[in-house]
Amino acid sequence: MFDYDTLGPDTLDNLANNLSLKMMRWIAVNHPDNRIRQFLLRKTNVTIGKDSVINYNVLILDCYKKFVTIGDRVAIASNVTIVAVSDPNNSILKDNPYVKKNLIEEGPVVIKDDAWIGTNVTILPNVVIGERSVVGAGSVVISDVPPDTICAGIPCEVIKKLNKY
Repeated sequence: MFDYDTLGPDTLDNLANNLSLKMMRWIAVNHPDNRIRQFLLRKTNVTIGKDSVINYNVLILDCYKKFVTIGDRVAIASNVTIVAVSDPNNSILKDNPYVKKNLIEEGPVVIKDDAWIGTNVTILPNVVIGERSVVGAGSVVISDVPPDTICAGIPCEVIKKLNKY
């Protein structure tokens, strides 16, 4: 199902239009073809630039809002989680004033052109990852990553500035 070369964009579009947003996202997370993953992510309100690669098992939590923008030539490794909406779902914690004011968060995640996101990275809401930056494997990104840097850690911090070329 969803063979890009066999079906073509028009047929894929017709098939996808019969699926729920949740089902499109599930297929996008699990499908082996990057083109299908991007096609379905775009259909569920993720903006993706040209020549980017979004690997298998990239999870985007955004309630299908237009919160996630991925630039051109971005490389996102497997098992990355992008969290643009963070809340305790159906828990009564949503009604707790402290939780509501301090812990529930939603906002854009922007990954700019030519960035490289390593495996098992978690990116939290209201973050911009700068152009030509590298985020090391296993990092938790809680604030903006400057352009032309290598960042890693929990929380993610600048390790090295890259020379422009």
